[in-house]
Amino acid sequence: MLNIAEGEKQRLIAEAEGRASATRMQGEAEADIIFKKGEAEAKAMNIKAEAYQEYNQAAVVDKLISGLPEIVRAMAAPLANVDKITGDMAAIAAQVPALFEALSGMSMTELFSKVKQIGDNGPKPSPELPSGGEPSGGKAKAAAKS
Repeated sequence: MLNIAEGEKQRLIAEAEGRASATRMQGEAEADIIFKKGEAEAKAMNIKAEAYQEYNQAAVVDKLISGLPEIVRAMAAPLANVDKITGDMAAIAAQVPALFEALSGMSMTELFSKVKQIGDNGPKPSPELPSGGEPSGGKAKAAAKS
């Protein structure tokens, strides 16, 4: 009788340990899924933040470049009343790159190198046209068929 009770006890313990192990494994799997999902969302947010940072910098640079003529005009306005231009004009013009860098956080050299990179990555010109000046299959052929 004692062996039967001891055997039943061992069976119940093994069964309970198996259920506990299964529950623990399921919980760990769910926790891992939650962690990986959170990690993926964080990466996505970082990518968005970087894109917004680049966009914001590009917007600032665009605004500064489009406003540079007005800035230079305003800096040069006092010289309009001067009969003889001296080294002051050169000193004022030399301040433009420093002003640009102070406002944008980007040096003019860095900006121009980025503009060159953008140009290098832009669309390439089409191959040379045939002697007729129209690309083959262009408007001239379409008009001839009409």
